Amino acid sequence: MRKPIILLDMDDVMANFSAEWIRLYNEEYSDSLTQNDLTEWDASLFTKPECGMKIYDYLRNPGLFRNLIVADGCKDVLKDLTELGAELIIVTDSPQGCSFGQSDWRGSNPTDDKRAWLQEHFPFIPKENFIVTSKKWLVQGDILIDDKPSTILKFQELGRKVVAMSRPCNQKIDAQLRADNWFVLHDILIRECFGGIVRN
Repeated sequence: MRKPIILLDMDDVMANFSAEWIRLYNEEYSDSLTQNDLTEWDASLFTKPECGMKIYDYLRNPGLFRNLIVADGCKDVLKDLTELGAELIIVTDSPQGCSFGQSDWRGSNPTDDKRAWLQEHFPFIPKENFIVTSKKWLVQGDILIDDKPSTILKFQELGRKVVAMSRPCNQKIDAQLRADNWFVLHDILIRECFGGIVRN
């Protein structure tokens, strides 16, 4: 039987990204923003006026993506899926970092940070199974797990399977498959990819 190919987003799916992102913003702007406040994809809609789009500058902070906490249950679930024979492909977007130069020694490379984070926490996923793209629907697989509303809707429009990892920003969309956490997600993936095999 052919191995099921599972496509996985990283930020706010495998890694607890928003918590750290918001912490940096709150610390600098003395605000009390929470993850639950981000009910739209564009976080700048919820920041103080003096911040606005500058909230995206934090994405270039050296080490931001390197030091994120793994989502609860993610590692165990992905190990289970691997042992059952699934092929795991990481499909993530990545912001542009800062280049090293004469006056900029705080250079960052978010893509390298993501790759290093993945190798540290998920050594059982081959290095080659790491794809950086904003057009995830161009990557072939049996199912995608993602939190971005437009990506979820695009997969559904194309008739492809996608699980929405529930976040405040995607509650308004009609997702055909939805998981609130990795334990629920495990059961969905077992059903959709393996026909209901029970976890060992």
